[in-house]
Amino acid sequence: MLTPAAIAQLAAGILGGTWAAERGPWGINGRLAAPETDTFTLHVDDHGHLCLESVFEGSGEIGRFPEPTTAEDAETTARDVAEAVRLHLANNEGQQNATLYQELNQGAHFSGADYSDPEMPCHPNSTIVGATCFFYIDETGVLRVSVHLDGLTEIGTRIWSEDAVPMRITLDGGVVFASTGTWVVQFQHPEDGGDDGVWEYAIPAGEAPTEASARVLAAERFLADLNSHENADAWNGTTIRSARFTDHPPTA
Repeated sequence: MLTPAAIAQLAAGILGGTWAAERGPWGINGRLAAPETDTFTLHVDDHGHLCLESVFEGSGEIGRFPEPTTAEDAETTARDVAEAVRLHLANNEGQQNATLYQELNQGAHFSGADYSDPEMPCHPNSTIVGATCFFYIDETGVLRVSVHLDGLTEIGTRIWSEDAVPMRITLDGGVVFASTGTWVVQFQHPEDGGDDGVWEYAIPAGEAPTEASARVLAAERFLADLNSHENADAWNGTTIRSARFTDHPPTA
């Protein structure tokens, strides 16, 4: 059941359409193919990882997955394989656009709570490109949201060609954490009501992922600029007027 050929069969069903799987001898490898696409193989390497490779495109290994040990794990691995295939084809066709994000979102997996094993409770969660978010009420009655990126596979990192996947967390519409985008922090003297007396700093989210950290960093830069200003005393009493988040990168 947990052979590479079995995973290939499950992945073909998830990909749907004209995708089909072929079984190698004894099921030690499997092939995935659809008309007018590349062909993909699944096999186990010397380290016990399930490897996904493209055949005709020539890019070699495009994904590596841990060995599934249960039927549920096999389903999860098959979904990851299907996502990796979709992503690989989308990248080759230059479709790094809305179509790709729709494909990834459609491949999301949702699980309800499972408390059949008191020692290993499973809270409600959703998984996409290897990252899992738990959203549940704990035993004290507190609503908890917990994001786990440790299971993120090459499926996710290959999208952005980086080691870290960009992430943004909002609460009631306000950004509370971001790894991309820009915080814009403005300072203004209390006696100056116009825009001419505004000092503005653009802080990349990569340097300050939260608004609080952006405010601290902007204050440090403001004080450094004041020290070199000819009329620094005139800005005594200046405080932060506003802090907002924008998707746009900071201008040079």
